[in-house]
Amino acid sequence: MYAAQATRVVAAPQRELETFGETAVRYYCLSGLLDVADQVRIRQGRVTAARPKVITPHYFVSQALENFGDEAQRYVEQLLASAEGLRILQYGLQFRKDEHSEETVQGNVEDIAEQVCRDADRDSSGLYGVLIGVDDLWEVSLMKFMGDLIQGSAPRNLRELAGKGLLNVTSGNVPNAVRIEIESDLRAAAGSRDRLQAVAVKLRRYGLFAEYEDRFYGLYRSARP
Repeated sequence: MYAAQATRVVAAPQRELETFGETAVRYYCLSGLLDVADQVRIRQGRVTAARPKVITPHYFVSQALENFGDEAQRYVEQLLASAEGLRILQYGLQFRKDEHSEETVQGNVEDIAEQVCRDADRDSSGLYGVLIGVDDLWEVSLMKFMGDLIQGSAPRNLRELAGKGLLNVTSGNVPNAVRIEIESDLRAAAGSRDRLQAVAVKLRRYGLFAEYEDRFYGLYRSARP
């Protein structure tokens, strides 16, 4: 919590996360060295946010609250029972270690941050952000930065998904986007038991296996061993 609260965004991305595709965000995370005065570490790299994915409340509860007790889970389930509660987006973030680098320079962190902003604005061909964080907890600072970007992007992402009818609720209070995803997965997995097993795992996570059980086993029996 200390690292998250101490994180300061000097330059935020100029666009929000894409709704129907992945978004690459280059980051520049600056931090003063804890044991050396006037030394600043500059870390840079890329975080990729996958296309926002609509998930079911069951998936959210089972994945996000697996270490909470029954009362907490029931409370969240009640909150998610409303139409708005069904509109849950999952943003997959991938931190690419192979594109990460760091260097240490001398100077004041504020002055260096301004210079990094100027350089990034001139050289960057895509989205970028410059932030000042805590040196030994810099990854927390990075996740706080990405969390803020997600929070700012979610309203537009939801509006655009709703405009395509993907948030409409079908039978069983399941968002239309989830139905489309499952249908696509089942078609792609037909004929392969390995792929069908992966679909079964997803159906259980979504809490929908019982609904698709007959169709699943029909496909499974006709697939190659």
